[in-house]
Amino acid sequence: MVVASGSLNRPRRPVSASALTDGPVQLDASDYRNADDLPAGAILVIGSAQSGSQIAEDLILAGRETYLATGHIGRLPRCYRGRDIVVWMVKTGLVDAPRKDFVDPSGRVAGRPLIGALHTISLQSLSAQGVMLLGRFLGVENGQPVFADDLVGNIRFGDEISAQFKKRIDEFIERSGLDAPAPVEEEAEAVAPRLPQRPILSLDLVERNISAIVWCTGFQGDFRWIDVSGVLDKRGQPVHEDGVASIPGIYFAGLDFASTRRSGTVMAIEDEARRFVGQISART
Repeated sequence: MVVASGSLNRPRRPVSASALTDGPVQLDASDYRNADDLPAGAILVIGSAQSGSQIAEDLILAGRETYLATGHIGRLPRCYRGRDIVVWMVKTGLVDAPRKDFVDPSGRVAGRPLIGALHTISLQSLSAQGVMLLGRFLGVENGQPVFADDLVGNIRFGDEISAQFKKRIDEFIERSGLDAPAPVEEEAEAVAPRLPQRPILSLDLVERNISAIVWCTGFQGDFRWIDVSGVLDKRGQPVHEDGVASIPGIYFAGLDFASTRRSGTVMAIEDEARRFVGQISART
């Protein structure tokens, strides 16, 4: 059996989200379509990776008052030195880094970095457009969402990851003798952040007229339909190595970060399918 439903088909919210039972409409990133679908009022977006930051920009460009709870998330430019950043990720070998090189001892993998869909997005560029930036969402106290005082560090971390990867590209270009345009700093990365005078550590949803909360806090696989002992861990996620389950004859295709950083993307489909077919053929 090849399970090809992926590992990103069910939205994941923090446990504390259940404490926000009254007031604003709540939806997940996968349910967001456009600003007009949301009720009048300000919008709180929680999570600043790809979905959260892109949705926050969409909202502010639509004229909606927008708050964004940020996180410790890396960031990459959309393009650099004449090529799309994904092309550089492939050419420099970043996408082929094995899982063991980036997973921590607990099994946690850092989320994919913030990349704008069509152009570079940074936390500072969002703030320059009018998005009110907050620190990391911590939970709910007395009916109000509360946030960490780590906003400046989150902005700095995004800058550091971008700088590190651009340096990696520069070194690759020099080592390979490629003819590439000189580096140009984009406005989205160079603009100074516009931050509140004092960090906002809690939000009174009524006072701020927040009508909706968009949860952009990640996804996980929905494997509840698999009732085979030993196939899933206590979190309901596959126990596997490179997509091969611990129980013979069961395979998981399309798992995010299953073998490398390429895993779970369109780029991994051909190699993964060929590998599974080879193993299945050998078994039969």
